[in-house]
Order: sequence, then structure tokens, then C-alpha cells
Amino acid sequence: MRVDTIVANGRIVSPSGVIDAAIAVKDGRIVALADESVLPEADERIDAQGRYVLPGIVDPHVHLGGGRPLSEIFASETACAAVGGVTTVLQYRRSPSTFLDTFPAELETAKTRMLVDTQFHFIISTMEQVEEIPRYAEEFGVTSFKFYMGGYEPGNPIGLVSVNDAVLYAAMEKIRDLGPYGWCMVHCEDDSLVCHLTAKVKESGGDDLAAYSASRPDFVEEQDLLRAIWLADLQECPLYVPHTTVGMAVDAAAESRRKGRVVVLETCPHYLALTADDQRLAGSGVGKVAPALRNSEHQAELWRGLREGWISTIGSDHVPIPKSGKGIWEEAPGFAGLATMLPVVLTEGVLKGRIAIEKVAETMAYNPARLFGLAPTKGAIQVGADADLVIVDLETEKVVGPDVTQSEFVSAFEGVPLRGWPTLTMRRGDVIYRDGEVLAQPGSGQVVAKPEPDKDKERNWHAA
Repeated sequence: MRVDTIVANGRIVSPSGVIDAAIAVKDGRIVALADESVLPEADERIDAQGRYVLPGIVDPHVHLGGGRPLSEIFASETACAAVGGVTTVLQYRRSPSTFLDTFPAELETAKTRMLVDTQFHFIISTMEQVEEIPRYAEEFGVTSFKFYMGGYEPGNPIGLVSVNDAVLYAAMEKIRDLGPYGWCMVHCEDDSLVCHLTAKVKESGGDDLAAYSASRPDFVEEQDLLRAIWLADLQECPLYVPHTTVGMAVDAAAESRRKGRVVVLETCPHYLALTADDQRLAGSGVGKVAPALRNSEHQAELWRGLREGWISTIGSDHVPIPKSGKGIWEEAPGFAGLATMLPVVLTEGVLKGRIAIEKVAETMAYNPARLFGLAPTKGAIQVGADADLVIVDLETEKVVGPDVTQSEFVSAFEGVPLRGWPTLTMRRGDVIYRDGEVLAQPGSGQVVAKPEPDKDKERNWHAA
């Protein structure tokens, strides 16, 4: 047998360890892992030069849209995903009415414009959409649904709608019956507290990033997190908490999972690496994000949660919006993060000794693939899986900027030197990024369907 590609001289990373081996690829799949001497001949040989080879990053938290046609955003933002070693994105979609009317066109655009593979979450805003959840699962294969418990006033600049407990409670009843990839996902910030505290901070004259963080402090997230866990427990519904920022979430999730509840935490690179008192960000709205940046004590707890396994995934929370340069209160929240998510975690985590390289493979590939029905073809370097790979250079340092990220949208890490950049990204056997150049074409990405699950096995893994 002759294969298409051999990736040789690499240190292959999995959650269980690092091995020195070569990878044989044929027809987009991994067909062998072994010493190169015993592998068949290949049409192309890629020399990893002794560098780490990670599974292609699976980003469970991406927003694509806003301000420009989807056809442009899907292409441009998944190009910068390739720069960052991301081969699969799970993107949030929302609709002002029913997804039955709006999503089919978005799905077709994704099939023709993405450079990396994708799957979808829906943001639910109304009781009418809640009633249609079973149809969304049946007709579109979407089984993960996000709810904003609060944090966004009516008329907010990005048009998000908060839901009350009745909507959340009713939705959980439907989501729990969707099988092992059914997830209720909650943005934990309390509406009334955020509104009250924002008014107070504004009255005091605060107008910087620290003032913004003071307007939505840790306890507005903590109390909604506890309420979401309580509601999920009442409904026996699996709970996924994106963009966790607070240290108490680590112990809350640990306690819930010890009791057999299914509670999964995600955090983001900016919460692991940035704080509200960062002077580089203080005078602008670039660091404005919801939930807000916290302090170093919360940050230390998030790293502990990753090490101990209570935080299961890391998502970029990528938001491709232009920054206006207006004051902190007028600026829209969010920033680009796809190109920088892996270098940030490698720089701040692996190279500073906070986590091992194996934990990167676990939380940024293996776990999100398992949780959202992408495994066994995604999330791991193993025979039979898609040949989604990223070779990273831990020695080379680059300063974050548009020339590096290849994105027109600003990063919260703009001007920051990071180490641990991809030198090559492979998606299903095709090299889509190499040494600074994006090689893939729009439309070469695929929409990934979920496999038929082993329900008992998957749910037991989530609760473990």
C-alpha cells in the first residue's frame, strides 16, 4: 500500500502521553502510527523536525457573523482559524424568529465558504424556539442550545436577548431527551444585578476596563451558575457552562459531578492570561468581554481546574467585530481569538509549567470532540481518525498583530509576544496552513454530522 502523506520525526501528543512516531495518511484519514522505517512509501513526506504534533484544535465556542455577509465572514475567520491550528469550529447561530426559516440558508453558506470543518449550537431566546428544539435536533442535527441568563440589557449593541428561568426550565425538559450530545449551555450573569451595578459604576464616573469589570463582578456569575446547576438538577439535564471566569465554579462543578450530575465547564484563553487591571488594555475597549476579565486569584483557580480535570474544555469565544474606539460603555463586547487561542495556552500554560502539553490535547481537542459528537473522527491522533494535525514550534516567538493572525479584527493580545505557534495545520489530510501562508480554499471545510451514540457510555463519561 502506498499512502498520500507521512508526517515524520514528530512528538505525537495525546491526553495520555507523548510518543515519538510517524503518521501515515491516506484519503484524509490516519492509517498508521509507527516508526517511519516500517511505514509504506508516500507521495509526500513532511518533516516535523522533532516538534510536537497535536490533534487539530476543536474550538467549541465560536461566533461568526455581524456587520458583513456570512459568505465573507465564514471564509475570512476560518482562514485565521487555520493560522491558529484550529481544524474544527463549533459555531453559535441565532435567529430573530424560527431557525426553521433562517438556518437552512446559513447552512448552505457554511458548506460553500468554510475553510475548516464545522458544527453548530443554537442560541435560544424565546419560548417559541424552545418548543421547536426537538425539530431542530431532528432536522438539523443540532442538539446543543445556549441561553443567556442575563448580562445584556434590551437594545445592547450586539442584539442578544436574555431569558427568564421559565424559558430555561422548559428548555431543559426537552434537551434532556436528545441523547448524549444534548446540552443546555448557559451564559451565567444576572440581569438585574448587572443593570443595578452598571448604573452605580457609571454614576461614580468610572469609564475604563476596571470600571466595566466592577459593573459585572464575580458574584453576578457565581449566583447564576449555582441557579443553573440547581435547575439542571431538577430537570436531570446535562449542563455545559461556557466561558467560565470564576474560581468557585471549579469546586461547584466538582461537587456536582461527584454527586453524579452532568456539569461541564469551559474557560477561555483570555481568562487564563489577562486580568481586569492589565494596563495595556486599561484605556481602551479592546478588553471588554462578557463575562468580564477577573483578577489573578480567579485566574489561578482556573488553571487548577484545568490541571485537576474539573474544567473540561477551552474555547476562544471568537467574535469578529470591529472595535469602534468609543468609550468603554459604548464599545461592543468581544474580540477575535481563533488565531491566538493555542499560542496563548502554550505560552501561559505549558511554557510556564501550569499545565502539561497532554492537557492541551485533552481540553482543546479530545474533550470537545467527545462532548459534541465529533469523535472518533475528530479530536485525537489515532488510526481511523481524520488526519487533523497541527505541528507547533515552542521556540519561535511572534508578536500578535494582523500580519501574524491574518485577521482584520483586533485581538485582546495585540502587541503581546507569544510562543508556541503552528508551523503547519492539516485538515483531513490536506495542508491548509504552512509557514505563514493559508493554503485552503473557501468551501473545502465540511459540516460534520454526529455519529450514532452509545448513550450509556457517553453519559457515564460526561459525569465522571
